[in-house]
Amino acid sequence: MFNCDNNDDAQTDPVTPTDGFTHNNVFYNTPNAYFEIDEDDDDPNIGGDGYPDNYSFFFSNGRMFDNDPANVNGLNDDFLFSLNTTNWVFLNVEVVGNPSLSNAGPSAGNTYVVSSINDSVIIENGQINGLNPAYFINGVEYGTGDENVGVFNTPGTQGPSITINTIDLDANNPSASTIDVDYTFMNQNGEVITGHYEGTFEVILD
Repeated sequence: MFNCDNNDDAQTDPVTPTDGFTHNNVFYNTPNAYFEIDEDDDDPNIGGDGYPDNYSFFFSNGRMFDNDPANVNGLNDDFLFSLNTTNWVFLNVEVVGNPSLSNAGPSAGNTYVVSSINDSVIIENGQINGLNPAYFINGVEYGTGDENVGVFNTPGTQGPSITINTIDLDANNPSASTIDVDYTFMNQNGEVITGHYEGTFEVILD
């Protein structure tokens, strides 16, 4: 696992916030973004082709930590979250559903199908519970999500999608990497959630 966190917990436009999602005319703030590249290349159907099997986009109003290699406090949770996290978007883009990704990563000017089966979810007003013993990174306390608190939006009959307007993955200076995306997500009740993010992001190689 490798990551370089350049999130700043700030809206790109603090006067008129646009980094977030809107559901039933309510705007949910998500000023931080994460882009995970699955390097395992072990999917039973498409694995072994030399390219990742899926790419994941995360948007949040808190910080996220990849717990796969660490297993903090013996936890098997994939991710830990800062305790201030209440809004979280997880969009899983699988290569099996996007053939163009079988020989190149996500690129600008393209819209990708988001998995309706595996992992994708949008959470509103969630809650993060601290660990015992408490776990901190750079003075920020992290914990795990409470599955009984908040609104959990899962994919409905129309599959979610994400459009990449621009993406700049700077290998020489990861902190300069930026992304601009729009996404659409119909939930289990047939309600359409729309979201946007523009700014810096953390890259996670998993």
